[in-house]
Amino acid sequence: MLLKYCPLLLLAQFLIAAASPTNLRLPESGVPLQKELERQAKAETINLLNSLFRSQIAYFTEVKAALNPQTKRSQHINLYITRLNAAIEETDMDEKNKKWMEIFDEFSASPLLINREAETGLTDLQYKQILTGQKLKDISAKFVTDVADYFWKITKLSGRVVSNELSNADQS
Repeated sequence: MLLKYCPLLLLAQFLIAAASPTNLRLPESGVPLQKELERQAKAETINLLNSLFRSQIAYFTEVKAALNPQTKRSQHINLYITRLNAAIEETDMDEKNKKWMEIFDEFSASPLLINREAETGLTDLQYKQILTGQKLKDISAKFVTDVADYFWKITKLSGRVVSNELSNADQS
């Protein structure tokens, strides 16, 4: 069940990159409104990335709580959570995107979602129940809502950018 959410994360990564403020930028017009709209788009993108990071932290904190802290998997989760927290703390948009890509690549290559009894101390059934519990469903639903809200806000901002550029063109 959890694996069906991995494509959602990949899609979100692609969509965030496609709608990042640098892709919304129109030719420099020197109009303060244009800069403000770009600032708002950047802030919304940062908020969405931070929401994604917090959702992953919440999820993996829940998974880790079911594990013996001495297991290898618990230690891997600690490292993953540390990297997610560092990404939240990053304020530069390019660096935040870079950290997101690194974390995503690391996540896709990691065994965090695969049970190796020696690393988790749990049977396959126990680990599956932890990974696919209600917490995952709640976090996934919140993330989908956050993504939808983000794209609604970015769409509105994009419309304002285009409207502003058209107004400037009419005044010329």
